[in-house]
Amino acid sequence: MSPRSLAALTAACTSLALVAACASGVADNSYGDDGTGDSAAAGEASTGGDGSAADGRASDASGKGDGKGADSGGGGKDGAVADGGSTTDSGGSGNDGSSQDSGSASDDPSGGDTSTATDTGTVTGHDATTVSVLTGGPCVSGATGATAIRIGWVDGGGQAMVQYDVEGLPDTSQDMAGVYGYQIGFTPQYVDPYLAQGGVGVDSSDFIDIAMTTAGITSITSATLSIYGRSYDTTASGSFNWQTFDGTNATPVDFVSNSAPYQWYSADMTTEIGPGENNVLVRIKAGLSSGALVVNQVEICMVAN
Repeated sequence: MSPRSLAALTAACTSLALVAACASGVADNSYGDDGTGDSAAAGEASTGGDGSAADGRASDASGKGDGKGADSGGGGKDGAVADGGSTTDSGGSGNDGSSQDSGSASDDPSGGDTSTATDTGTVTGHDATTVSVLTGGPCVSGATGATAIRIGWVDGGGQAMVQYDVEGLPDTSQDMAGVYGYQIGFTPQYVDPYLAQGGVGVDSSDFIDIAMTTAGITSITSATLSIYGRSYDTTASGSFNWQTFDGTNATPVDFVSNSAPYQWYSADMTTEIGPGENNVLVRIKAGLSSGALVVNQVEICMVAN
């Protein structure tokens, strides 16, 4: 046989071998995951945005300041999928909606898919039917729900300067806080800087006002008012009371200890605040026995939708 004839015969055999190999591959269904199998849903679609809370708002002595910081939360979709399935899966196309598919699969010569899967994924994010409209995150006071607003005071050369730590209400345009006196020329004083963190002094000559709006909230299951500080008296514990356009209430007498370190003191104010109110004013005063408080922070938490 001539060299040219031998080369032609070799090429023909090679082509036939490739065709046979391809045919064998098709018959064996050895495609692995073809894009239609184990296609997990991308978590629960979260319609509750976690990211419009205004954190870290600086303030000046006149009340609400500028420099509003943006919280990094976002209402995106949680639950990115990691497919841990074997590539020998012969096409199990069930959508199991898990965040992480740890299933394995094997080829069944009879044509049946014997794959088994265990859903170990954890879907995070808000469910659209139960999501809270508050974006302030957990309450540092330990109260139930999410933070509607939290303010604090810093030392401005002896003067207590209010700062907005968290604003988690749907509408923050009405947020305003300060300490005001009954006498003209009153200036809030920053006290107790050595025994503990220090804060604004509140007694019978002044009060704390927090203005806000609950517009965008349709129901409030519970609301909690908390202060972080102590009774500003060396001999007696204290308490606090509050009033709104919806009502008044107070903690028990001597509810707030006069000892350091500071603690959170929380009280239920559910009946004193309502949903969908354009103008909400919470006025906080020092109560018996001492009639004097040092307040480092105030927090209002809600379970609201």
